Amino acid sequence: MSLPQNKSPLFDESGAGRLGGLLADDALSLDLVSAFAGDRPLTRAEKVYLNNLKKRRGDAFFSDLLYVVTHQQFQPKVAKEVWDEILRHKYEMSSAIKRNIRVVVATLDYLCNLTSELKSATLISEPHINDLVKKSLLDGLTGLFNHAHCYQAIDAELKRYVRYGTAVSIIMIDIDDFKNINDRFGHQEGDKILTTIGAIISGETRDCDVCCRYGGEEFLVILPSTEIRETALLAERLRAKLEKSRPNGKMITVSMGAASAGPDTRTSRVLVKKADKALYKAKKEGKNRVVTIA
Repeated sequence: MSLPQNKSPLFDESGAGRLGGLLADDALSLDLVSAFAGDRPLTRAEKVYLNNLKKRRGDAFFSDLLYVVTHQQFQPKVAKEVWDEILRHKYEMSSAIKRNIRVVVATLDYLCNLTSELKSATLISEPHINDLVKKSLLDGLTGLFNHAHCYQAIDAELKRYVRYGTAVSIIMIDIDDFKNINDRFGHQEGDKILTTIGAIISGETRDCDVCCRYGGEEFLVILPSTEIRETALLAERLRAKLEKSRPNGKMITVSMGAASAGPDTRTSRVLVKKADKALYKAKKEGKNRVVTIA
């Protein structure tokens, strides 16, 4: 493949963009890309999935394939040509040494040694990538999911709600007068309390629920397949549990706002705003209580 002088098929993308590619609903696995390149037979279901994905993504489909193998972004307009050249190189290498050369090896050899597009290649195992992705989604203090993943998870549930009518609710939780705790006992003590409260919230919810540290002293719980009545019962049980817990010997209470998806809540921002409105009402009515908005 001959590229225009001083033109590269690579382009830069932010870390957030790359992470989004790894987390997308239609993200490809290395094993599937390897099968697509001929390293193993594709199942019928895999063939259908890849054909549908190719139709949806167009030329960007080949950028996706190359990203899975190299962790570099390739311009869609030249990605297919690069991919075809890699497969040709893979076939030639395999024929020369009389055994199958897997697509990862062929790609790195082609891009590092023949075209010099990759100046320094690093092999990263897929489990390691998954571990890095998981860590990037977690709040460093509490171990709950972070603010960014919170919105991604709500949007995913809302897609199911719109498509299938599957209920979803959220609970916003705010520690009452937390500033007083920090001022009186210091931020380190405050961090210990946040960690304890995060553990209690996680322990009192279901495995399918998504527990997040929304920010500061606020938490958010996403409840798939849960109507507002069940959400209110869980929130009240959780409120009472936290009041009795006395984390690190400190008396704390929380206020909660709960909301469910409806015709007026098709985006995560709208649903969070709805729950935040209920939380504001709980604070205004005296704190240490649950307010719900259907």
